[in-house]
Amino acid sequence: MYSKSRRPVFLNLLKIKLPPMAIASILHRIAGVLIILSLPFLIYLFDLSLQNETSFNDVIVITSNIIVRVYLYLLLWAISHHFVAGIRYFLVDLDLIAGRCAARVTSGIVIVAGILIPFAVYVSKLQ
Repeated sequence: MYSKSRRPVFLNLLKIKLPPMAIASILHRIAGVLIILSLPFLIYLFDLSLQNETSFNDVIVITSNIIVRVYLYLLLWAISHHFVAGIRYFLVDLDLIAGRCAARVTSGIVIVAGILIPFAVYVSKLQ
């Protein structure tokens, strides 16, 4: 007997209202990929900064570019979000966060903390 499936033929993730847990999970994966892809650039900057004083000044010039600054801020977001989400997933694995309500609240905390931590670092750098 043939039954017609009610599953969607075309799944558009941009039109689906995702729960905070899914958003935090997707951002955690994006942050991890961004961190891994940024390692060669960060290692290059670190190596350049340790060579001598003029190369250290070159690093300062490179990082003073607005595009590089935005990229480094995005990387700071990725590191902070990945760290906070990793702690959340660790607590979920220990069954300290159980239930949909607790998962929803902690996912919201992760998303907000991932935004506020880089902002706090940036503001503290200005002072």
